[in-house]
Amino acid sequence: MQKYYTNLNILEYYQKEGFYCKGRGWQVYLEQNPSSHTIVNSEPANEIVIYAQSEERAQYVANLVLAAHCLYTGDLLTDEDRTVFPNRADTTDEIYEQLMAGGHNGIGVHHLPVSCLISAKASQRYIYQYAIFKYFLSCRTVPLERLYLDPQGDWEPGKTITISAKAHVFYANAIIQAYSVLEELSLEIRASNRKPSLINGMWNPEVKNELEGRLISAGIDLSEDLLWNLRETPTKIERKRKPPALKKAEWASYEVRDVYIKIIDAIAYASWLRSTISSHKLSRLAKSLTIYDVANVQHLARRLLLETLGFWRYYQNHPAD
Repeated sequence: MQKYYTNLNILEYYQKEGFYCKGRGWQVYLEQNPSSHTIVNSEPANEIVIYAQSEERAQYVANLVLAAHCLYTGDLLTDEDRTVFPNRADTTDEIYEQLMAGGHNGIGVHHLPVSCLISAKASQRYIYQYAIFKYFLSCRTVPLERLYLDPQGDWEPGKTITISAKAHVFYANAIIQAYSVLEELSLEIRASNRKPSLINGMWNPEVKNELEGRLISAGIDLSEDLLWNLRETPTKIERKRKPPALKKAEWASYEVRDVYIKIIDAIAYASWLRSTISSHKLSRLAKSLTIYDVANVQHLARRLLLETLGFWRYYQNHPAD
């Protein structure tokens, strides 16, 4: 295997140098980057170094790690590929040459090690890789910082609905890509005209039981409900079909109407947003799509994919890692 540098620097102070994890056809080592301006514990930060058979393979691993980082954190670190190089740029001239060749300055962020572990697990099956990159594509289409959802943070009352046709199209496509993550995992609703998911507004027991069986087999904890963001007055979409709330979020008040709903109900609602509002020719209701609709479907996809891979609430279950 050949060695490739990424300029992806780790901010966790407790990560030691040496072998870290192994994926299919590649390995990741942590190596101190002496030219890094990122200092951790009074020392230059450790860098992710990839060992692979070819530059193409190493490049793919770097891209997968960045997509996995987006999945784990829910935030888009970058929407560009992270170019890898077989040699470390140490001098000013070498750094300039690599920048001109499409390289990047070093960046240091938290959660890169767990992103490598997620990538290693995903490398064993294409459906996991497809699902990760579909989630990444959804976030590239409509990037959303978590602070934007914080009821005490950056969300802007009075701006939930937009008249922008571009936003309507982007919101719809981000929802389609996020829901497609569920399809890669075989966790979508399976219904038909002869076997509808709802009968008189209630779950068809046959469809419900079959979906719950697949969720349980995938390792999804059905007892943990999902947060669903609702802001300001109900939109036309919400008035057409109200999300089946179990209870209000602890912080819900006035224009913040966030609720918790069951996983299966979240899947059903996301399916409806995808099929009825967002796919094919856009429905008239598409003008009522909001960034919160996108965030809800993305959060559902993120939860199901991380839990399927075994990384939902990872640091709570691995406090020493």
